[in-house]
Amino acid sequence: MFQHSAPSPAWLQHDMERVDAIIRAHMNNDVALIRQVVEFILHGAERRRPALVLASARALGHGGERPHALAAAVELIHISLALHDDVTEASGGAADGEREGALFGNAGNILLGDLLYTSAFRMIVDLGDMEVMRVLSDATNVIAEGEVAYRELLAAPASRTPEAWLDIARRRRAKLFEAGAECMAIVHGADPAARSALARFGLHVGSAHALRSEAEDAARFGVADAQARAQAEIEAARAVADGLALANAAALGVVVEG
Repeated sequence: MFQHSAPSPAWLQHDMERVDAIIRAHMNNDVALIRQVVEFILHGAERRRPALVLASARALGHGGERPHALAAAVELIHISLALHDDVTEASGGAADGEREGALFGNAGNILLGDLLYTSAFRMIVDLGDMEVMRVLSDATNVIAEGEVAYRELLAAPASRTPEAWLDIARRRRAKLFEAGAECMAIVHGADPAARSALARFGLHVGSAHALRSEAEDAARFGVADAQARAQAEIEAARAVADGLALANAAALGVVVEG
């Protein structure tokens, strides 16, 4: 479930440090388990979603602290959903042979997931943009629906098809990438075309990540060419980035190549 990411360019490392500072400030607590999950977020989790938000901000030429706050919120949403998903897998909802113990114990995962989720939306409220709130709220609903659909497919082997897995993967895994990039466009005040393009870019990047990171699971559903499909998604993301009339569009390459 949790993976480390490749080394980042200096500008992204600097921006990620600001994201980390915001997470620490919002999650400052003397409860040991909360401190533990904060350290996990900062040092043990992948950072692909906040990296996408920050790369989108750089491509748009948007400075200031708002991209860092948005990136922090998106990361907290991701970790909160992942912790809840971890409980489901530990309780028998994983694909065949993939059951493991929940990272912080079932109760710990649920409580920490709830805390991270509410903390994320406190950050979003502070951004003061109801459209960002709407997009991220809708995204979390889509992700949750995708998780339910995935559990139903696991319980009905006859229904497992490549098309079903790909559709659910876009909902479970790619949706938050799409929403994060789109919300950065909203925060920047980008025009509708740029907003739509960044959302598509995020969806392609997220779909590629799902195909690469869950290739074995995809194969159980008959997706035999997951790596080739992932590369096709990357090429589609590159095409979207190349079509953006932004002076710093090359910054998006960090999440395409990463």
